[in-house]
Amino acid sequence: MENTMNFQQALMEEVRELPEEAFPNLLKIVHLFKESILVQQNQATITLREEFGQWGRLSDEALTGFEKSLS
Repeated sequence: MENTMNFQQALMEEVRELPEEAFPNLLKIVHLFKESILVQQNQATITLREEFGQWGRLSDEALTGFEKSLS
């Protein structure tokens, strides 16, 4: 939490030093950055779901094979 506060303070100090006319561009930059982070998170979630699905199928196949070997 303390580290986050340090980053927030440093960011606020940088913003305070900007001329007011730079704010619209800064807002666009922050928005694009946030969107890129969200896209990365969504892609990671999709990849994990796909991997879990593959693991589930492999587990089912292994269980079925084991059950057949008991017969």
